[in-house]
Amino acid sequence: MSNPKILVIEDHPLFATGIKELVEFVATNTEIICAGSVNEAISLFDHSSPNLVITDLRLPDFTGQGVLDKLAQHWPQVPIVIMSGDSQLLASVSVSNHTLSWQISKAEGFEQTSAVLLEALTRAGVNVQWRPNSSATRQNNAQGAQTNTLSNGRSGRNSGIQLTHKQQQVMHYLASGLSNKEIARKLDLSPETIKTHLREIFTRMNVKNRTQAVSLYRKIPRLNGNGSNPDARM
Repeated sequence: MSNPKILVIEDHPLFATGIKELVEFVATNTEIICAGSVNEAISLFDHSSPNLVITDLRLPDFTGQGVLDKLAQHWPQVPIVIMSGDSQLLASVSVSNHTLSWQISKAEGFEQTSAVLLEALTRAGVNVQWRPNSSATRQNNAQGAQTNTLSNGRSGRNSGIQLTHKQQQVMHYLASGLSNKEIARKLDLSPETIKTHLREIFTRMNVKNRTQAVSLYRKIPRLNGNGSNPDARM
C-alpha cells in the first residue's frame, strides 16, 4: 500500500520548506509533494488525488476564493488546510465546497500550527506521532514558549511526563470540570483542537480517559513556579 501523499502549495520557498519539515515532524511514512501554484499542483497528480492539501491563499495563478474554488473542482472530497499571513483574506473565503477544512494564520506560533496540522493529518487518515523532546522543544524554546515538567509526587524525581504550556492550560480547565466546548471558548480554540490536545495529553500521561488524566494531574505537583492556572496570570 502506497504512503499517504500530502500536497503543499506555497510559492514562498521559506514557508514551503517550513511546512514540509513540520509535516515530516508529526507524520510518519508520508510523501510530501510541493508545488508553487495551483495549476502546478493539479498537474502533479494527473488522475490521482492527495490525502491532504495544505495551501497558501495568495499564489501566482489564483488568490483567495479562487484558490479554493479551483481545488474544489478537482478534489472536493480531499481535506484542506488553508494558510495566509493576511487575516482578512482568511476570513473572506468560504470552504463549503470541501469536506473537511482548517485554517492556519502564518502569524501563529509553532505549538498552535502543529496542533492544527496534527488534527488535519489525523482526520485525513495519516499516521502521526509527536516527539516533544526533539525539535519541538527547540522550536518552543526559540519562541520563548515554556514546557512544564511534572514531577512524580511519590519519589520527587522527574516522572518523564512533559506537557506544553497550552496542554497545561487544557488540563487546568479539564480538572476544573469544564467540557471540551467550554475549554475551547476559554482558550479561543476550536473544540476539535481541544480534542487533539487531549489525545496528545493522554499519550504523554499514559492514560486512557479524562478521569485518569485528571486523577494523575492532581497527584503530580507542578515544578514550574508559574503554574498552569491561566486565570492566575495578568
